[in-house]
Formats: sequence, structure tokens, C-alpha cells
Amino acid sequence: MAYSTQIQNLEQYVEILYKNEYKELLKVVIQGEIIKSTKDEKIILIEYSLDLGFKSDIVPHILSGKEKQQQQRKRFALLITEPQYYLKYVNIMEALHLGIYKEVNEDWEVYLAIENQYPDLENLEGIVITGSTSTAFDMSENWKEPLVNFLREADKRQIKMVGICFGHQILAHCLGGEARKMTFVPHMQVGRLALLTGLNFGEFQIKNLNVYQIHGDYVFELPKDSELLMSAPHCQNYAFKSNHLLGLQFHPEFNPIILIYFFWDLENENLKEVYLKECYESFQKGEDNQFAIWEYILNFLKNK
Repeated sequence: MAYSTQIQNLEQYVEILYKNEYKELLKVVIQGEIIKSTKDEKIILIEYSLDLGFKSDIVPHILSGKEKQQQQRKRFALLITEPQYYLKYVNIMEALHLGIYKEVNEDWEVYLAIENQYPDLENLEGIVITGSTSTAFDMSENWKEPLVNFLREADKRQIKMVGICFGHQILAHCLGGEARKMTFVPHMQVGRLALLTGLNFGEFQIKNLNVYQIHGDYVFELPKDSELLMSAPHCQNYAFKSNHLLGLQFHPEFNPIILIYFFWDLENENLKEVYLKECYESFQKGEDNQFAIWEYILNFLKNK
């Protein structure tokens, strides 16, 4: 299946989110279905360009050529930390993340931290903690304390953990660092952002790394025994790393259409216009570096 359209204005750009073709491409029509990517299955790649608009194709897993046969299947866990999961994100969060991380001979288990669901840490290779509309430093929600206890125990066992946005902040906040609200900016920081970095991303050497962001909180102080990995103009501790922790303020699983989705039904019309304008303008600059970022995360998570 392939779907493409010409985008003439910002309204069209957003309205495509509610088209049946989009839902079908993300495979989120059937409730309860979890998208898994193996060497025999496919993932969805959604591309956008100013000239061609959106184009979605079913493509082979980008890492299929690098799959290694293993005697024993390895266990990984995806922790979903989004309180609005059942309202807006059923299947979407699983599809976006597992499409990146899951490879052959691996078992990926999905747990809802918002319902106090957690994996057995025995023989667990790695954990990915998702983003969230909740705040890492507000412990009033009853699911936060069990999450903190779980992450601290996983940290003691030196299990590999990758934190995305909220996941990045909660790792820092519960492991000796601190997360705070960004009171020094007028609103959430959104869109595609170019980061100056000297890092090598596998076979990719990227000076200006383009990432997708949407956040109003940040890591004020890094967790213990970690080092700064990336900084942004508005956020010093934009990414950090230790021997078993990787914290990323940005969203490696995002693309333009997903980012716009978050603002489509925003009740504050003035703020909605600001966010959509900032997203649209940022998408016109640079190119996606998602493949390089995905490879970097996989190399870290799986000791490649």
C-alpha cells in the first residue's frame, strides 16, 4: 500500500491525520493489536517533503541485513508511561517504538506503568521508558512511586535502560539527578531541532543532528555516574549516558505527522496556532536523521 498527497496549506497538513488511510497505515484500527517487526514482517515508514507532501510505504525493517541468529531469545521491555494511553494512543505507542527496536530472536514485552505493570527483571536485557504528558517531578500520581522503585532496582542490577523525554527525566530524577519545569521559556518547545554534535552514529557522521521534540520539563541535574551527551540552546542536559543508561530529551520515534497529531484537538486555539506554526516552520529545515539515531540506540541497548 502507498499513499501520497499534495499539501497546499497548513490545514491540509494537519487534516490528513484523521484520514482512514493514515489510520490504516499505522495499523491502529483494530483495538488491542500490537505491532511487531521481525525479519518476516514489515514496518511503516512515513515520509514528508515540501514538494511531494506525505508518502507512506510498507518497507522492510531497516536493520534486516544486520540480523544475527542467536541460540537464545533475548527479553526486552517497553514501559508505557502515558496517562492518556487509552484515550489517544492505543497501539500507536507500541507501533512507533517496536518498529524501531524489535529484531529477530527477541521477545519484547509491553507493560503499562500507569497501571503498575512491570516485567520480571530476571534475565531482562533492556528497558525502554516512553514519553508522557505527566511530569517526572510530580509524585502525586499513584503510579509514580512504583515506577521509581522499579527503575532504581533495575539500575542496581545494571540493566540497560533508554529513557525518552519523560523517560529521560524520570531516570535522572530518581537516580541522583533532578527534573524541573522549564519556567524560562514561554511555552513547550516543539518541532524539529538541529543539534550540534561531534558524535558518530555508526556509519553516519552527522554534525547537525535533527531531532523531534515536544517538552515543557527538562533535566536540571544529571543522574549519578553519567556524562553529558548532547545540549540544546534551551536545555543544557538534553541527553546523557552512562554504562547502562541512555537518556534522550527528544523523540526518536516521532516524525512530522505524529508530532502534529498532538496539537490537532488542543482546546487553546491561540497556543495551538503557535505550536502548529513552529512545527511547520521547523519541518522545512534540514533532513531527518532517524535511521542514524535508531542505530545509535540499538547499538547501546544491545551492546553491538
